[in-house]
Amino acid sequence: MSRRGMWGVRWWVMILLGWGMVNGAWGQKVLQIERSGSLKTIKMHIGDEVTFSLKGAPRQFYTRDILDLFPEVQTIQFAGGAVSVDQIAAIRMRGSNRWAKSLGSMVGIFTGVWATYSLLDVLINTRAPAPFQYWVGGIALGVTGLLFLVPERVLRMGDRRRLRVLDLTFYPDSGPQGEKQEP
Repeated sequence: MSRRGMWGVRWWVMILLGWGMVNGAWGQKVLQIERSGSLKTIKMHIGDEVTFSLKGAPRQFYTRDILDLFPEVQTIQFAGGAVSVDQIAAIRMRGSNRWAKSLGSMVGIFTGVWATYSLLDVLINTRAPAPFQYWVGGIALGVTGLLFLVPERVLRMGDRRRLRVLDLTFYPDSGPQGEKQEP
């Protein structure tokens, strides 16, 4: 590659790196679910959809988009109003049962193929199907139904889990006590 072509590649790499650093500066406020004794956290950002229940009605779930987060007062702003973090009793995790849905779809496809094979076998051979054909098809259909009934995971806030609103904004021009430093 020529020197001129290399310079063009360097220029684009610098632009992409700069864009990546600027792009990361907007998502600094996070809603974080922490579990005691674990370093693993679950983070939700502004614009994410959250399904939660309040302490007054723990079985009633609301699905809202996060409009803003206020870490000073530990409050989440939704379209219908604001909710304090202390009022949230549980959060339902979307997509936590994705494995069951995909496995159920695969077993359902197997059930359809098995039923088609059994039907073609009866039509071509003109004999009664073997009992195992009914058993395999019936068990696969039952497993498909059970896998689609697997619920989404619900994280209950309490002694082991806590919900916090954090502001991770980096202010490079402030000193150790927060006052502006002179150059």
